[in-house]
Amino acid sequence: MSEEIPASKYLEIFKQMKLIGIDNNNRRTSVVNTYTKVEVKDLLKTRENRKSQQKLRIISKNLYEASGHYKSLINYFSTLHTMDHIVEPLSVDINSVNVKKYRKEYEEYCRAIEQMDIANSFSEARMTAYMEGVFYGYTRVSKDGFYIQKLDPDYCKISGINSNNGLLVYSFDFSYFDINPSQISSFPDEFKTIQTRVSSNKQRTDKWEVIDSPFALCIKTSIDYNPTPAFASVFEGILDIADFKSLAKTKEEIDNFMLLLQKIPMKSDEADKYMLNADTVFEMDEALRENTPDQVSSVTGPMDITAIKFEKDSFDKNKVGQATEQLWEESGVSGLLFNTSSNTTTALKYSLTTDEASAFRLIKSIEVWCNAYLISTLKTKYPFKLDILPATKHNRNELLESALKAANSGFSTKNEIMALRGYSPNAATMNSFLENEILNLPDKLIPLSSAHTSSSDSSKGQPEKPVEKLSESGVKTRENESNEEV
Repeated sequence: MSEEIPASKYLEIFKQMKLIGIDNNNRRTSVVNTYTKVEVKDLLKTRENRKSQQKLRIISKNLYEASGHYKSLINYFSTLHTMDHIVEPLSVDINSVNVKKYRKEYEEYCRAIEQMDIANSFSEARMTAYMEGVFYGYTRVSKDGFYIQKLDPDYCKISGINSNNGLLVYSFDFSYFDINPSQISSFPDEFKTIQTRVSSNKQRTDKWEVIDSPFALCIKTSIDYNPTPAFASVFEGILDIADFKSLAKTKEEIDNFMLLLQKIPMKSDEADKYMLNADTVFEMDEALRENTPDQVSSVTGPMDITAIKFEKDSFDKNKVGQATEQLWEESGVSGLLFNTSSNTTTALKYSLTTDEASAFRLIKSIEVWCNAYLISTLKTKYPFKLDILPATKHNRNELLESALKAANSGFSTKNEIMALRGYSPNAATMNSFLENEILNLPDKLIPLSSAHTSSSDSSKGQPEKPVEKLSESGVKTRENESNEEV
């Protein structure tokens, strides 16, 4: 009886045959270049170092392309809020307000915000902030346009906080133009002016300059000065998923692999004397290889023809699922959003509320920047401010219903209702003006007759509520009234 080959030897055989690549250094070029889990941990420990921050950004961008889980996580948070917004008046002496001028300046604010188109203009900034930990940009404004030019984070650094508004201030390394001289034409005038001054000093080696301008934008997701990818803490978990997938694939390849040993006939009366010449052996070996599938390999030698089939053994295929669930736990996001968790609907609701609160911090920093920009660029007598509502793809209808109920009670929520319906402040004003003043639609559009608009007996007051909307006591009261009438 032939001796069984231990399972541990199989991998060694495959390695020698170069069927399965085994890397003893645990490096995967397909996911994060040459960075291992150990190196990722070291980078996180030294995240205050600019070089570590740069490497973490590279890993994050590579993972975004390589990992569907990581891409879903980044996309989820960067697009969670709908950016619905209104323009709020700030405190003024209402007894001395010039109504005509007040309205004119309000409309000017609305038009300026309309041009900013914050839902679209800040989409790249939000995505970048989550993927790279920080977004450095500069606003380019024309008569009819508004966009934010992204700057290379390798040449930017946070240099302080504006004491007037709490916004982050950043510096730019103008040595960037020593390497990319042709790019200066695509930068704003402020950069061109500074570059001229910096380049004129030939003795200068440090070329960092603070970009102190209302057009400069710097937002980040972390609360400290070390801008690292928002979800760098889950890098190791994502690599665990990749490891388990690789193990499962390797196991599948082993299960479906067969090795054929082809015997060369030998003379029985002489040792090491073959009955076939080398050319014939090579021809037969090549013919066998050409006619076998990828899962079958062959070896030619002076042994009996034998088929070696690698039998399946037990392997916990749930390891990938477990690693995926752990990833969502570490990120603080419910896996139910991505169909990988068994959480209840109630748990999901609370998880969404936590996500919304966490993501809204970045939205508020965008709001602060927008208001600072508007104050710097609009010179108005009466003060207004942009207010971005806490509306998300999940709670928008709930907020709309709440605003409608408040409006029915006399609260001033009509602007919120329009915003939650997708109207910008300018669009809300213009649509109201068009419908009420120009088209006179309230007088021309007559509602259809219904229980809400007509009644056979006006003395009975408001329309009768459906039974399903009555409380238990209300149902009993109605039944008693019906019995009395009989």
